[in-house]
Amino acid sequence: MKTRTLHNLHALRVIAALGVVYFHTTSTAGLNLEWDVGSRGVDVFFVISGFIIAYIGTSKPEQFFVRRLIRVVPFYWAATLCVFAAATVAPHLFRTTTADVGHLAYSMAFVPHKNPASDEMMPTLLLGWSLNFEMFFYVLFAAGLRIAKHWAPVVCVAAIVAFCGAIHLFAPDAHDITSFYARPIVLEFCYGIGVFYLFAWCSDRADAMARIPGLKLMLALVLVGSLVTLVVCEHEYPTVPRYLVAGIPSFFIVLSALLLERLFGVATGNKTIFALGEASYIIYLVHPYIIFSVLRVLVKDHALNTPAMVALILALVALTSVLSLAIHAWFEKPAMAFLRKRLT
Repeated sequence: MKTRTLHNLHALRVIAALGVVYFHTTSTAGLNLEWDVGSRGVDVFFVISGFIIAYIGTSKPEQFFVRRLIRVVPFYWAATLCVFAAATVAPHLFRTTTADVGHLAYSMAFVPHKNPASDEMMPTLLLGWSLNFEMFFYVLFAAGLRIAKHWAPVVCVAAIVAFCGAIHLFAPDAHDITSFYARPIVLEFCYGIGVFYLFAWCSDRADAMARIPGLKLMLALVLVGSLVTLVVCEHEYPTVPRYLVAGIPSFFIVLSALLLERLFGVATGNKTIFALGEASYIIYLVHPYIIFSVLRVLVKDHALNTPAMVALILALVALTSVLSLAIHAWFEKPAMAFLRKRLT
């Protein structure tokens, strides 16, 4: 299947990233509001990741792993080193980060390791935990490409399911690296690969499917309904397994958004949304430091009236977006171009 720009994926990245921004702004560590939702944006990211790796990896398998490293590593390493330096100079500003050189080495290598400050499998860069899963997925997919290029997504799914099943069956009480990688949330990458195969099947029959009465409306309803379900279930059913209560709605969100674009041309071509989608990786990784810095240094009193609270949340989202766009334009994009020119 020939790859092309999928604008709705950028829109979903923006929704997912800003959802996580909203969550951390309103969480107990932030403004401590009752409706602190948005963390399930991570699940949408995982499904998107599963889809996009299968989508790109099967059509452009050459130097797959190198290209993924170029996409992920430069900014992650730079941000990790900045946080480490800040924790060294001003440790009192951090609650769950210490300037531990050994832990830094694990973090830079994308290897899960217990954070000395929290005793949890958290890297130096707070949200880098999700990238440990991403790198695990990349390694499995790269291995699948070595085994059989055309069937790499299937090989990857089989490996993930077999690994998770084996750990939960034979070492259910383990609390080490293997148990980290066997967390059920990793199944959401498999959901993304499922989206890829359904999307490919529908794309091959696009003309016929576009003539199905009511399909366009049904996809729109599925998209909206799944988004609502994702938000409501996060708030009302926090104890239900995440790979079910968040992963399944995320699967339908990504699939319906992609099919609306491919079958019916319903897509956003807004340049701002596209740019934010490009910078969503940065938004996701840096926003806790921007938000908590502002709240702890400049807005120490959280007892604000409703209009002021709404204005503050919007201002924090806007500030995070602007700074992330600047970092993308002035650091991430040039760094990736430099590395691609020399390594691919």
